Amino acid sequence: MATVAGGAEATIARRRVRGVSLAAMLALSGGVTVVVGTWLPWMSYFAGLVPLRGLIGLNGRLLLAAGTLAVVLGGAATWSGKPRVLQIARRANGLIGLGVAAAAVWLLIGVHQLTRVHMSNAMLVPRAGIGLVVVLIGGCVLAAAAALR
Repeated sequence: MATVAGGAEATIARRRVRGVSLAAMLALSGGVTVVVGTWLPWMSYFAGLVPLRGLIGLNGRLLLAAGTLAVVLGGAATWSGKPRVLQIARRANGLIGLGVAAAAVWLLIGVHQLTRVHMSNAMLVPRAGIGLVVVLIGGCVLAAAAALR
């Protein structure tokens, strides 16, 4: 147990679950969360009858690729014990997490602008979906995993 201020953070970062670092497990789960979020509906029309998933557009496919890359890097960090691989995977996942979170916020703003005009599109009844929120959470988990040492 560390008694120095900030020592708890170092203790948590050094904690291992069956020989795997907490940061690598967070990176792996963050990447999986981003991938799952791209499959979920980002928006829907006709009161939820026509879901628009993230994979139908370029933005969703790019986020899927970023999530897949984060999963690969998280897996490399999980199964490799080499410090150089861990450092590269941590930095890359941090950049991916920041990029994914920024893109998800930008897309959430766009979806909000499209869905706030309920009266002008009374027949379409556009609604926001859960997928972009899941992508945003995954990006934040990736960025948090990179912050752990």
